[in-house]
Amino acid sequence: MTKTERWLNLLAFLLGRGTAAAREDILSQVQDYKDDWVSEDDTRRESARRKFERDKKELRALGVELEKKTVWAEHADQEVEGYQLHARDFYLPYLDVRTATRNPSRGSRPYSLASVTLEPSEMMILRRAAERVAQVTGNLLSTAAHSALGKLSFDIPEVSDVVKEEIVTRPTAGFEKAFRVLFDGVRERRAVKCRYYAIGRDEEESRVIEPYGMMLSWGTWYCVGRSRERDAMRIFRVDRMREAEPVAGEKGAFRVPKGFKIDQYLKRAPWELTEAKPVTVRIEVRFPQSRWVIGEGLGKVVKGVTEDGGAQLEFEVRAQDPFLRWLLTFGHQVEVLEPASVKKQLDALRTSVAARYA
Repeated sequence: MTKTERWLNLLAFLLGRGTAAAREDILSQVQDYKDDWVSEDDTRRESARRKFERDKKELRALGVELEKKTVWAEHADQEVEGYQLHARDFYLPYLDVRTATRNPSRGSRPYSLASVTLEPSEMMILRRAAERVAQVTGNLLSTAAHSALGKLSFDIPEVSDVVKEEIVTRPTAGFEKAFRVLFDGVRERRAVKCRYYAIGRDEEESRVIEPYGMMLSWGTWYCVGRSRERDAMRIFRVDRMREAEPVAGEKGAFRVPKGFKIDQYLKRAPWELTEAKPVTVRIEVRFPQSRWVIGEGLGKVVKGVTEDGGAQLEFEVRAQDPFLRWLLTFGHQVEVLEPASVKKQLDALRTSVAARYA
């Protein structure tokens, strides 16, 4: 085992505990110290102790301070020397923009980290500077700028927009037409007929929609309204519509129910945008992606910090397809723990996507 591996094992052990650990517990449970400490050879035990002392000194030189504390040890029936690593001292603070609208649950983070608030003008400077440095090719600064933007995007997803030329595609003519027809339908209270691709059934179907409102969520436009075929509220993705046309005459007129507010849907994730019965899904997200998910207030944290610095979260999933496709973006940094049926679907989706790009 290399020194770096041993350091990572030590840091993960202390961060995972959250409380001070006796030195004997560290030596007997952290790999590489453990191999010598559990030996009956006094020379090897002393070697493990000296190795730990050297590691403490070298980590301190890197800015990682192990706080020395006195802890009660049951095996010794007395107080002994212990060490603690505070997450707030180890991780960089969260960043936020003062005028940004954030999820209220963002304030209750299990990591208990400090935050740094940027003014909008400071954010603009950061964006411009990062963009200019990233455009300079053939040197380490460009690579560092792209890396920094990737890390910043965990706290401020908007930062990733500085490379929008690389990731944003122009909308199709069909999308622009559907958007315009739906927008007019919302304003004039006129129904819209179209061909709609139902991804769950993998087929196009005729739809007549009474558009009550429109919203932009996670970079995708949705129309919230009543489906006349289903006689029920539905949420439609605008980019899955074709041949959108207003319904002429009296048949096209409708009334929006009293009490309807588009605000009721704005804070929902894509997998919450149906009225279907929810399924509780538990996942484990590895570090550092876990930090972004928790910071965005997504899901319910059921285990704040696992041994590898990740987290376990629960989600109330009403629409499994968008949820699975969201999980797919994390690669193998995420694992479905339960239910088994959702885990099986994610595995099948990964296999299908891999085969397509083989």
